[in-house]
Amino acid sequence: MYDKDEIKNLRVEFWQKLNNRTRRLPGQKGRKKFWIYDSTGIKGLDLRFDVDRQKAQVALEINHRSEERRLQLFEKLQAAKSIFEAEFGEPLIWDFAFEKPTGEQVCRVYTEMEADIHDQEKWSDLMYFLIDRMIRLEKAFLEVKEYMQSDINE
Repeated sequence: MYDKDEIKNLRVEFWQKLNNRTRRLPGQKGRKKFWIYDSTGIKGLDLRFDVDRQKAQVALEINHRSEERRLQLFEKLQAAKSIFEAEFGEPLIWDFAFEKPTGEQVCRVYTEMEADIHDQEKWSDLMYFLIDRMIRLEKAFLEVKEYMQSDINE
């Protein structure tokens, strides 16, 4: 087992390596892609990675402070579900009451796999999953972004 400092250093190393890998994506032309807590341009709607000792998730998270606004955005996204999932290429998990480890309630559309951030031997596969799914999730989001932004203040 690891002590507290080793766990912290391991997590930092993982996220640094993932960040470095996103610099070498095809088509980036030297520009760095930074998805960790990336904004989508719509307030309260963000792209997220979550990795812990049990699983890895790639998510589009609706975390607006107003519960009413969160549910409005989620319902709007759900109305475009068939387009969103078709662009993503596989079914996603749709959770309107996802509870984060901090106890915060958010809405999430995500995919996940079993993973352990402490298992360095499997980091390569884990990073492949995270990057591949985030590229696909971002592409799916961009397909419905204009629709999500329309009538945003109603």
